[in-house]
Amino acid sequence: MDGSKDRPQTTAGLDLADRYSYLCLLDTDDGEVIEEGRVRTTPEALRRRFASELPMRIAIETGTHSPWVSRLLEECAHEVLVANSRKVRLIYAKKQKTDEVDALRIWPAWHASIRSSCTHLSTEAKTPRPTWP
Repeated sequence: MDGSKDRPQTTAGLDLADRYSYLCLLDTDDGEVIEEGRVRTTPEALRRRFASELPMRIAIETGTHSPWVSRLLEECAHEVLVANSRKVRLIYAKKQKTDEVDALRIWPAWHASIRSSCTHLSTEAKTPRPTWP
């Protein structure tokens, strides 16, 4: 068994910002862009967008909103990967800096083994969350 049944069909890069966050959904197998867009950076809007989706893997960058957003997405049954953007060269060293481009690059940066991880502590348990391998 190759384990592909346990792997989400969709992967997302979510670039978090104060008012709107930019989303890029990718087919996990071939990396094809399925959807690009933006969603308001509020608990209600993010829950409305992600609660009804099948479980997916979502990569986000560290920042002001990443602790509460990662918890909310996990409550919606998604796997959340948090990238330390200062250590992911594909994100911090690029010349074209836009939220849309960041959303597209967050996942491939990790997927291409340019990995750096961090954790957010669980609010209740104060135990570290899983990190990227």
